[in-house]
Amino acid sequence: MLNIFRSLARSKRAMVFVDYEYWFYSYKNKYNLRPDTAAWRAELEKQFDIEDIMIFADFSSPGIGEELVKLRNITNTIIETGTATQYRKKDMTDFVMLDYIYQNVTSRNDVGTYIIFTGDGHFQSVVKYLVQKRHKKVVVYGVTDTFSKRLQGVASDIRLLPDEEELNNSYMRMIVSNLAHVETKANIIPTFWGTIEAVSKRNNVPDDRVKATLLRMMANGYVFQKDFSINSSKQVRIVAADWKKIKAAGLYDEG
Repeated sequence: MLNIFRSLARSKRAMVFVDYEYWFYSYKNKYNLRPDTAAWRAELEKQFDIEDIMIFADFSSPGIGEELVKLRNITNTIIETGTATQYRKKDMTDFVMLDYIYQNVTSRNDVGTYIIFTGDGHFQSVVKYLVQKRHKKVVVYGVTDTFSKRLQGVASDIRLLPDEEELNNSYMRMIVSNLAHVETKANIIPTFWGTIEAVSKRNNVPDDRVKATLLRMMANGYVFQKDFSINSSKQVRIVAADWKKIKAAGLYDEG
């Protein structure tokens, strides 16, 4: 009976390894989002006994460098990979993270689950090793449409982000950004359908998702329609933003 409890405890005990460059830039470039790391850790803690969360990235660039403050709220183990020069810079984070994973599984027999956040196919070998040779459960998190199929195929479990709530937030921010842009352009008339087309093309996202989000924003009072005079004889309906409400919701930051 004691062995069963020990086995259960070991299976819930987890080490977490995060390629934060991958997470940060995938979110930024594809969804105009920033990772909600606090919510992610809270979700992990509902399922696992977290031994440590190890964050790997080159934080020398201004955008990702600003993430350090919030990352220190979820872990003390942040590995700066931008200082070493013996490997190509783009491969450094992968190399360092892989090394730490191999070292950890060699020295920690009490950990039954490895949680790895990366979409890079380079991690296929280490995941296969953990699962097949070391008999570990490996949960791999990846960003939708950036996640190696080969890597997915060898993991015990895969989790895709962003979730629906994050996606909705992303689409709202895209629409808000577009409305802010057109307010500075007297030659652009932001009609309902014109806004949908512009946001879809600019961000390479499905127009039906943009339409659904815009309608939801109108229903919630973030966006409204009004008449706009093109000339003395012609009016059109345009969409406009309730900036006070949008800023209060944290959907737009000036500058």
